[in-house]
Formats: sequence, structure tokens, C-alpha cells
Amino acid sequence: MIKYLRAYSISLQETLQRRSTLIMDRVGGLAVVIGLYSFWTALLGDKTEFLGYTRAEMLTYVLLINVLRAFVFTGRGWMLVGEISSGRISSYLVRPISYQGYALSLDLAQKTVHIVSALLEVGILAAVMRGGLFIPRDAATWLLFAAAASLSSLLFFFMEFMVSSLAFWTSESGGPLFCFELFLAFAAGAFFPLDVLPAGLRRALDLTPFPYMVYVPARIFLGKVPHAEAARLIAVEAAWLAAFTAAASSVWRAGLRSYAAEGG
Repeated sequence: MIKYLRAYSISLQETLQRRSTLIMDRVGGLAVVIGLYSFWTALLGDKTEFLGYTRAEMLTYVLLINVLRAFVFTGRGWMLVGEISSGRISSYLVRPISYQGYALSLDLAQKTVHIVSALLEVGILAAVMRGGLFIPRDAATWLLFAAAASLSSLLFFFMEFMVSSLAFWTSESGGPLFCFELFLAFAAGAFFPLDVLPAGLRRALDLTPFPYMVYVPARIFLGKVPHAEAARLIAVEAAWLAAFTAAASSVWRAGLRSYAAEGG
């Protein structure tokens, strides 16, 4: 455990040292939030409610997206693709560590920096934006939201790890990762509540793990889901996490066998 904590600490320092990259990442995320805020403000107009969301709830959803995107979708999939493609992954395989544990430590370090930045951004936006915000009043909602968001972050890590591991078989693995991230942002509700989609498409997405990554935690935060139903959804999300943890490990082991065969 100590070696993973040390990896977390070193990665945290390195992330803070790359100030220009961090600033550009946060500016990009902030631009998305401001754009969505302007869009929904114009769409709401003088309406007090839209698609079952009050003005305060909809605007809170937009700000919450910034926090969840920083916590859930921050990852190092592209770094893993580069390490596999360049052969640098070999230097990690000979060390007495679990590469998944090491990668998760680095991932958490990046998430720590980005989530703190996102919270500061949301605080500033909440202070200057017009209209109230929705804040849960009971502790159970906060605990359920924290559980759902934590599972979402881990779910994204293993999904991204699995897709990135395709680099063992193809030098063009960046393509699948790019398509995965683009589709995921849409299917997870990272741009808008999935309520705006046609009922058939929404039901189809409910059969996938994607809504559990942003849409479900946001609805729990907004009090749209009764506590008992929220607990059931979190249990389903935990099952998805277990499935993708196993799948990512399986793909990784298969990739290592292929890599060793080519290297040998």
C-alpha cells in the first residue's frame, strides 16, 4: 500500500507542476459549463419548469456536470495507450507492483487536482449566476450521491483501462479510445439530462452502465430518486463495476500474453 501512496504523492506533484496543461484542461471544462448554462438559461426563458426540472434544479445539474466530469472522466487512458505503443510499458512490468493498482494511484492523483479545481469553479459560478441552486438538505442524499459518484469514477477507470489495453493488438488504438470517450459523454448525460431523449432511446441506455456515471448521481443529488430506489441503482452500478473490473483484468492479461509473445 505504501508504494501506491507514494506513486499517488509523486503523481500529485507532477500534475500540479504541469500548470499549463492543467489550466487548459480546466478552461475547456469551464467553457462547456458556461456554454451549457447559457443554452439552458435561454431555453428555460420565463418557464419555471422544463422536463420535470425547476430552474434551480436544471442550473444545478449544469454546475454538477462540471464536478462529475472532473471526478469521473479524468483519466490516463491516453498515457496507457502511449506506454503500450512505445514499449515503455515493459519498464513497469518488471517492477514488483500491480500495474492496475499503480495506474489507479496516478488516476486518483489527477482526479484530486481536477475535483478541487472544479469545486472552486462551481463556487465562483454559483456566486455570480442568476437564479437559485438546489442543495440537498438531508445527509442520506449526500451519502447516496457520494457512493454513486465514487462507483462512477471507478467504473470509468476500468472501462477506460479495458479500451486502452487494445493498444496491445493495434497501433491505432487511440481511435477506439476517442470514440469511447465521445460516446460516453453523450450517453452518460454529461451534456444534458437524459430525460430530453426519446423514451425508446432512454430505455435502451438504461440497459447499459453509461447513465450510472453522471445522470444517476446527478438525479440522486437533486432528490429525483427516492432513497430506496437510489440504493437499488447503486447496487446495480456496483454490479456493473464488478463486471468491468473482471473484463478489464481479462483483456489486460490477454494483452500481456500477446505482448510477451511478440517481444519474445
